[in-house]
Amino acid sequence: MNFELRYTKAQEDFRQEVRDWLDANAHMPPALGAIPLESMDTTREQWEWIREFYRKLGHQGWFYPTMPKEYGGGGLSLDHEIIIQEELARYKVPSLNSPGNVAIAALYIYGTEEQKQRFLKPILLGETVTWQLWTEPDSGVDLASITTRAVKDGDDYIINGTKNYISGIFEPDYLNILVVTDPHAPRHANLGQFYSPANLPGISWVYQDLIVKGGQHFIFFEDVRVPRECLVGGETEGWRVTQSSLELEHGAEGSLTGRENVVGDLVQAWREGKVHSLAHGAAAQERLVDAYIRSTINRLIARRTFWMFHTKQPQSYHGPQNLWFGRETRIRTADDLLDLLGPHALTTDPEWRLLDGRVELGQRGAAMATHGAGSYEIDKVIIARRVGLSRTRDVAAPTH
Repeated sequence: MNFELRYTKAQEDFRQEVRDWLDANAHMPPALGAIPLESMDTTREQWEWIREFYRKLGHQGWFYPTMPKEYGGGGLSLDHEIIIQEELARYKVPSLNSPGNVAIAALYIYGTEEQKQRFLKPILLGETVTWQLWTEPDSGVDLASITTRAVKDGDDYIINGTKNYISGIFEPDYLNILVVTDPHAPRHANLGQFYSPANLPGISWVYQDLIVKGGQHFIFFEDVRVPRECLVGGETEGWRVTQSSLELEHGAEGSLTGRENVVGDLVQAWREGKVHSLAHGAAAQERLVDAYIRSTINRLIARRTFWMFHTKQPQSYHGPQNLWFGRETRIRTADDLLDLLGPHALTTDPEWRLLDGRVELGQRGAAMATHGAGSYEIDKVIIARRVGLSRTRDVAAPTH
């Protein structure tokens, strides 16, 4: 079966327009240095160039092409979105770390018109960076057990508490924060969500040095005064508001390119005799082919979910399945490559590392794959609830 898309002449003309624009705008100046593998190795100069590129992309209407124009999107079709994504994949442009994509659903579904213009529009235009503040030192998978507190004080709220494992590099513009607004209310009915400027007095953060330098932080709130207009949804509707963002966090948006391209590149390097391997012969080839097939399945699941999301098809288990299989792919691929390549899969030495260090980074990333966006096991729980294998049967929260 052929899963590849076919395009009309008009669509190919649009592709050429996108390609011409990217040729003029998507090449990071060599003077800024090589693009780093890990986010926290990005220099300030590179970061400023990345931010400016996404501002330009946003003002073209191509950062979020299918979102409404009145809120900063492109107002374009899914076909345009696909072409833009395919063309962007041809360029080595780092992603805009923590652009606020998860916050989009909450603001779009539950934000007031004023909040959409003030907060949502700059995200879609690529003008702001938002850090997502959910987890805490004692609250990870059980998100409803958070203790960061917002106390009402006139027209404002005073926030105190600590968040951790918060992704981002350099400084954010906004913080999307889940807090306790009513400690006496029942569980899940005691929370509020705020979309707050990040430069308010009393907010500080420190970097967490983890095995992958993805930019995780502790965030501290000490008597931070947040205006009421930053509250998204009702004062105790934070759990419901957050569910829309969690759908995106749990894979509902999918992707076109998938998350695992190391295997394909490694197969090509193997053919060219550029791989330092401890394993040879038919058994090694079979192991590598299995890894390649798994990565291709991962890509197709991500593409199917992408299509469902952007055509507004009803989703059930699809997003969590997409996230879970992506994690499973990274973990099992790391095991395969370690068995095939031995210590060559673990070294960063310029002479012996593979794919410019991406194989070694994949080994460390696989170790963290069980934790990002909630735990590895929570994906299975959500899938079970969506297909009716648990005591309750859940449905996906709205995202657009």
